[in-house]
Amino acid sequence: MQSDPFGNLKDWGPVLDLICQMSANSRLSECQPGLTRILAYKDNWRLREETLQRIGIIENPSEAMVSQVLRIIADENLYYEVRIMACETMSEWLKNYRNQFSAATKVCLAEKMAKQLEIPQPPFFADALIKLHSIVHERFGAV
Repeated sequence: MQSDPFGNLKDWGPVLDLICQMSANSRLSECQPGLTRILAYKDNWRLREETLQRIGIIENPSEAMVSQVLRIIADENLYYEVRIMACETMSEWLKNYRNQFSAATKVCLAEKMAKQLEIPQPPFFADALIKLHSIVHERFGAV
């Protein structure tokens, strides 16, 4: 399997079908660079949301993918629903992650959570942040 089999993201129908097919066959972890590219692609909300809904099952997410999900959480220019989905994905990884995140990722995650919690947020987004923050604290303690 190619690490990025998704091709042109502007032709999103086949990309969406491929994501669904790979998810059903438990093959998403094989194409993390491509999934990371989809998460960074700002011109199609549907692809980003579908990817976020499915990647939480990846047991060993790459540092690049984790960083991209953190960028989505912190991006004040994105709509709250996708940022909440990113919080839920990160929560799934933290609950199910078999290996440890790198020290740099732990620090970055803790810092971004603290910064986001300092900013007044709508209650539905604040709830997602608080839940994620508690999982980060439970999983890593004081970073």
